[in-house]
Amino acid sequence: MKTSLRYKIVLWMVWVQLALLPIIYIMLAVTNNGLIWRWNLLNWLMVGGYILGLLALPLSRGLEKPKLLKWWLRIDFWLSAIPAILVLPLLFYVGRHNIDAEDGDYVLYHTRGLMMAAPHYALGKKEGLFIRPMAKSVRINDYDNGKMDCFKVDTLRGCFYGLNSGGAQVSWILPLDSIKYHQYAEDITELIDSIYQAQSLFRDYYHGTFVFPDNFAEINYDSYSINYEDSINYNTIDRLDGDSLRVTIINNGIIELPYPIDSVGNLTPKEVRTFFEKLKGGKQ
Repeated sequence: MKTSLRYKIVLWMVWVQLALLPIIYIMLAVTNNGLIWRWNLLNWLMVGGYILGLLALPLSRGLEKPKLLKWWLRIDFWLSAIPAILVLPLLFYVGRHNIDAEDGDYVLYHTRGLMMAAPHYALGKKEGLFIRPMAKSVRINDYDNGKMDCFKVDTLRGCFYGLNSGGAQVSWILPLDSIKYHQYAEDITELIDSIYQAQSLFRDYYHGTFVFPDNFAEINYDSYSINYEDSINYNTIDRLDGDSLRVTIINNGIIELPYPIDSVGNLTPKEVRTFFEKLKGGKQ
């Protein structure tokens, strides 16, 4: 009786694994269209397929089996074992997505990759079994050491923003709908300043990304540098060793200017833009 039941279990494992092959192929095709499977369904099904291939052969030992099944179990074991050694660790680390915060149907999630120095965080929208990526990504270094203090998707003003605390202080406000974002420019400009000020005590370990609603210029704070980029120019303020700064202005050429570190201070996003506009106008 036990042998008969074990034989049925082995056959069930073989047929389930075979059934998973076309399912996983279709699911992979869906991910190529930009959608992400919620709850890491694709990863778990792939893991399940490898596990079935690894367990079926040991479980079948001692059973009377047709020759075809016997050879299939052996081949399947090695076809599962070799990729499992290489792929299973990646399935648990690379390509998985983790939900970090939710606001209604919107989620902030991150994925990891072999060549990524930091996790890749992005906005997505839940659609049944899927998450559809929505807006540009957010780079949040050292986020794993912290917690999300605020995450909000404002569909009225066409933006999403958030801040977190931990190994690095991080905040951002980015457009979700460019028309609405521009329409509520005054409100969003004030919001940018308030979100930046909420992290003002942690300048040495601060990362921020903000997009101005009037001209969609982007400013990025990254620990010891500030990057300001509009549709034409890319400018930076870099903290050097010692007590000096290097200000790079790109305006029909590249100009580098030294500044004492105390002469610039902790500039808000609005002050950074004003600072570069004055320099480009010849006012130092």
